[in-house]
Amino acid sequence: MSCTGVQDISPTAQANALPADWRRIKLGEACELNPRRPADLSRPDGDLTPFVPMEAVDEIRGVIARPQLRALRDVRRGYTYFAENDVLFAKITPCMQNGKHAIARDLVGGFGFGTTEFHVLRPNQSIVPEWVHFFVRQPSVLENAKAYFTGAVGQQRVPESYLTELEIPLPPIQEQQRIASILNEQMAAVERARAAAEAQLEAAKALPTSYLRAVLPAQRRKGGRRDR
Repeated sequence: MSCTGVQDISPTAQANALPADWRRIKLGEACELNPRRPADLSRPDGDLTPFVPMEAVDEIRGVIARPQLRALRDVRRGYTYFAENDVLFAKITPCMQNGKHAIARDLVGGFGFGTTEFHVLRPNQSIVPEWVHFFVRQPSVLENAKAYFTGAVGQQRVPESYLTELEIPLPPIQEQQRIASILNEQMAAVERARAAAEAQLEAAKALPTSYLRAVLPAQRRKGGRRDR
């Protein structure tokens, strides 16, 4: 356990003994991979439906930051179906290594569609979405996934079988929720720090302009007095 009280859930840690009430399973035992789209989506074809292209996912925070809304008729075929609380895993390089993985949340109507470059992981009752999400976004997991790439260079993808067979430590639900809550708090703190740093950077970029705006009128006033 780290100094924060959060269990190390990396593959390296998995090689060590787990706590007595934890167990080790394959991700495919805890999640349905790429579930089929229901035959009846119970929504008129013209209704706006969430759509997630790859660029909509923030790779730093691991969230769907810029979702789109499109008519259902335009996305219901040829795209990847997902539902509320599914975990989206970018399978194509370099998006996979860059961390473009997110939990589908706050979906209009409870479902949406996205690029075909996502694998969809649907957690069952034994595991919470956050536990899956934090686990698969670990640098060690993403680095290991590169060894399983299929396809031509530049268009390489992680196969579904990699995720299905991936071993994951599984604590009781309450422990998953506790650890996920701590990690969410830490991620929020990091995001606040990042936002503050970006604000400071923007302020620093604006300093020369602000200074010139403040100084130039004074210089012009001084110049005007000299002219007289």
